[in-house]
Order: sequence, then structure tokens, then C-alpha cells
Amino acid sequence: MSTTAPLEPAWQAALTSSVAALRRIAGYAIPPELDRRILELCERKETLTPDERAELLAWVAFTQQRSIEKIETEVALRRLAVVCPELATSA
Repeated sequence: MSTTAPLEPAWQAALTSSVAALRRIAGYAIPPELDRRILELCERKETLTPDERAELLAWVAFTQQRSIEKIETEVALRRLAVVCPELATSA
């Protein structure tokens, strides 16, 4: 049984849309064709051209940033679920 008071409609709508956006970020997965490209560059890392090496480094930076964002988003979702449990089950 939740001891939290019901949210006002405007707050409920704002929080629900925020949770939906956070879930999209938390669920992000790199598209398969990009994943294949990164793997292909990694497999050839010893023989990459300067442009390919720059591309690989850019992909590494991108995937590291996305990983950080996913973790931060998952933490935010857990915190929201603690203070507002009804959001944990909303779509």
C-alpha cells in the first residue's frame, strides 16, 4: 500500500512523459549495422587507415557516452520509482 498522495494531473502528466523518455534512453541499443561496423573496425584495428582509425575512435567515444547515459537514466528511473511508485508501472 502506497503512502504517497495522488499527484495533481499536471504533475502526473509531466512525470509520466519524463519516465517514458527516460525509458527510451535506458532501452537504447545501437543499430545492428552500426554495431557490425564497429566490430569490423575493431577486428582490423592494426591495419586501419587514418580515417578509419578516427572513425573507430569516434564510435568508441559515442558508445562510451551512451553507456554513461543509460546508467544515469536507469538510476533516475529507480529514484523516481522510490518516490512515486505509481510511475514504475505506468507506460
